[in-house]
Amino acid sequence: MDNFNTETDEITENKELTEATEMSEPAEEPEKTEVSGATATDGAEEPEKNNNYPTQAALTIRGIVGAYVIYLAYQLMTSKDELTAIMYAAVGLFIVAGSGLIIMSIKRFISGEYEGGKKDV
Repeated sequence: MDNFNTETDEITENKELTEATEMSEPAEEPEKTEVSGATATDGAEEPEKNNNYPTQAALTIRGIVGAYVIYLAYQLMTSKDELTAIMYAAVGLFIVAGSGLIIMSIKRFISGEYEGGKKDV
């Protein structure tokens, strides 16, 4: 039983010593170095680029979706049913959204705003 009390006392002393050390010494921050205008931590990998450029495939899919939305608007207009005000609004919305998708995709392709493009250097 005496052996158990001695071990318990040692554990308690170690805990108190650890807590005192943690409270008195702030954690050291790793040394930072200047890397091509940005700061990086020693031993860490180069910081990743913070861009949100889509891939070429994503731009292509956006263009295809835009064309499909315009096709749906055309199908609504040429249907044999009588167009109501809500359907006219849907046709207008589809044309605007589809055109926007196509125009933005083409613009980004031309200007190189995609992963691996001119602006992603």
